[in-house]
Formats: sequence, structure tokens, C-alpha cells
Amino acid sequence: MPREAFIDTTVQKKEGFIRTGIDKLDRLLEGGIPGGFTVVLLGSPGSSTEILVKQIATCGPVTYITTEETKQEILDTIHRFKWPEPDVDFVDISEKYYSNVLQGEQKRVSIYEQRSKLKLKELIEIGSTAMPSTATSSEDFLAILSNRTKNVPEKRIIIINSLDFFLSQYDQEEVLRTVYAIKVNNLKNKGALLIVMTKGVHGDLFERKMEGLADAVLELDVIQKGSSFERYLSVKKMRNYAKKIGIARYVIDDSGFVLEMIERIM
Repeated sequence: MPREAFIDTTVQKKEGFIRTGIDKLDRLLEGGIPGGFTVVLLGSPGSSTEILVKQIATCGPVTYITTEETKQEILDTIHRFKWPEPDVDFVDISEKYYSNVLQGEQKRVSIYEQRSKLKLKELIEIGSTAMPSTATSSEDFLAILSNRTKNVPEKRIIIINSLDFFLSQYDQEEVLRTVYAIKVNNLKNKGALLIVMTKGVHGDLFERKMEGLADAVLELDVIQKGSSFERYLSVKKMRNYAKKIGIARYVIDDSGFVLEMIERIM
């Protein structure tokens, strides 16, 4: 297993590759992500996938589908790390979802308050002795995801952070069909589709299906060694580019995501 103890940060731009904006990551990938590739980023809890994808987003132009943080929260993090102002088209599903949840709860409280004023006899007549059930969302978020990724410009990075949200709302097969449609469109546009998913949460079979669908699989892991933790990024799969398979140690410091060492698996 040959090792490169230090990473040369000079990366020549290659035709047909999309840079991540992180020089050492582009060095690990030997030029960046091949145009048209769908990349699945599997992260274990605590591996800081959210830092990595925000840093990639600053390289622009990017379409960023956010389900875990609002647009403003993402921008606040980017400003805190003093990264360049991003050229990003945000699709803020997080804001829509939590707004719908709050509206649903307000509706539940309102109905409960109205019903609590009724007499017992009236409550029995309308068949309600408990708090009413109301839908927390009227939006089809999977449809929003599909529509907003349909007409993106060519050679653009699309970040979906994260797929966990859609898997909590929809059937796995329905999510897979939508992801496949986005993959086909990205292939046509020669862009880079980056899909974030928490490792070990959605079942081994689903993870294998996602890895099979993907052109590339990156995995972030945190390993405890004694009283300290070490973080590793593995390039587990890169279709037609076997030489890119490898592993690198990384840290998160004041500048963000920093790769330190590469080990190539030949």
C-alpha cells in the first residue's frame, strides 16, 4: 500500500473534471470529480460532513438543497470560516418544512382550544375526546427536489444535504427512483451530483443500492484511538478510475476541512 506522506497542494485543472474547491481533496481525486458523476458521501455521526459540503459549496456555481439547516445558518457558517462568498442557488427545504410543522402545531393548539370550550355533551356528539390529528406538511418535498434539479445549468455542482430527510418522509424505493432521475439529468449536464447520507442508519441493503447507483462513493469516519479521535476520508469507489481509490486522514481546524495524508490502495 504505497503512501504519500504529504500532499502536494498544486493541482492542475483537467478538462472534464469539476473541482471541489478544496485543493488537497482535488489532489486525492487527481483533478476533481469527473463531469457527470453522482457521488454518495456517507458520513458517520461526528465526521463533520456538514463542514465538508459547505466548503465545497463555496467553489460555485452550486445548487444546494438543504434539509437540515436553513440558508441563513449555512451562510453564517461560511462567514465564520471566512470562506469566499458562495455562488449558490439555495433550495431551502429546511425552512419550508419547519414552517409547516409550526403551522401544523398552531392549528392543533387552536382546534384544541376551541374544543376545550365545548361542553362534555357536545364533545361526545362530535366524537372527539382527544387532541385532533392534523397533517404537519402539505408540501411534496420529493417533488420539489425533482423539479429544482431538473433545469440546472451544465457543469454545475448539485449538493443534496441530506438524503436522510427524504428517507424519513418517503418510501425508500420512491426516493431511489427520484435519485436515479436526478442522476440521469446530471449525467446529461456533465455536472457533479453530491448526495449526503448518514452511514449505518437506513439499512445495509439500501446503502448497497445507493453505492451501486453512485459513480463514486466517499466515506467519512471517526475512529477513537485511546483518548483521542482520528478522522478519515475514504474513496471507496470511483467508476473507471481505480487509481483514485484511497484513504486520507483529515482534521477540522479554523480554516475548515483539511486533508493531511494519503494512502493509495493499488
